[in-house]
Amino acid sequence: VAEVGGDEAEAEMKAFTRGQSHLNSAYGFNFLYADALTPGLVCAALAEWPAEDGIGWPSWAFENHDAPRALSRWCEPEYRDAFARMKVALLASLRGNIILYQGEELGLTQVDIPFEQLHDPEAIANWPLTLSRDGARTPMPWDESPHGGFGSDTPWLPLGGENSARAVAVQDADEGSLLAHTRRILALRNAHPALHHGEAACRAEGALLRLERTFDHADGGETIACLFNLSADPIPLADTPEGEILCAVNDASRTQLGPYAALLVRR
Repeated sequence: VAEVGGDEAEAEMKAFTRGQSHLNSAYGFNFLYADALTPGLVCAALAEWPAEDGIGWPSWAFENHDAPRALSRWCEPEYRDAFARMKVALLASLRGNIILYQGEELGLTQVDIPFEQLHDPEAIANWPLTLSRDGARTPMPWDESPHGGFGSDTPWLPLGGENSARAVAVQDADEGSLLAHTRRILALRNAHPALHHGEAACRAEGALLRLERTFDHADGGETIACLFNLSADPIPLADTPEGEILCAVNDASRTQLGPYAALLVRR
């Protein structure tokens, strides 16, 4: 996988994956530095990669080691739990490889790193005008101990008090946790060909994002309608597709999507 960014990202990504003699996939930066997650952003990213011969196959991520944590970029603190659940359902509904950054499945947020604890050369050289990438590179909190379950009592970066409370040990035994939710969403994607390699049609209707994933096969295919509310305001639904509800996130029903809700329906 190649990482591609910049103004000519689309053309460069396709150049890396064109034909059968290049890379299998290219990793796009469409979401990593976006100030907001919007239906238009999602549709524009997917439109660059239609299901056509020779186009290649994209890889998507909402977070990585060079970008601020998505929950700190994209939503207000009071909505972070709901947003995180919707976000992983949306990521799992995209056409292409999907990549989770370490701790994203726990709902980790950006940590404010004091200057004397920085390790990132860019942040040190440009202080205080810096992205401070170290804030997204903090240790994985395996438990709630001060060192997060690592062997050293002094990790290379502070874990952050909020992130310590989201430790794996806290969430692992809780079926209602974000970690458990993420596992269920990934299992759902793996179980449905339409989600992991079907074609994608995308439509933005204000804060409502509609994705339709379709897989056609001689032995039988499927279509999954994916609806996402990318706002804190409820959205009434008048034309929800009939079929089996595979996933309802954050007060989602056939008639309404609550704040940052998601609904996946198999037709």
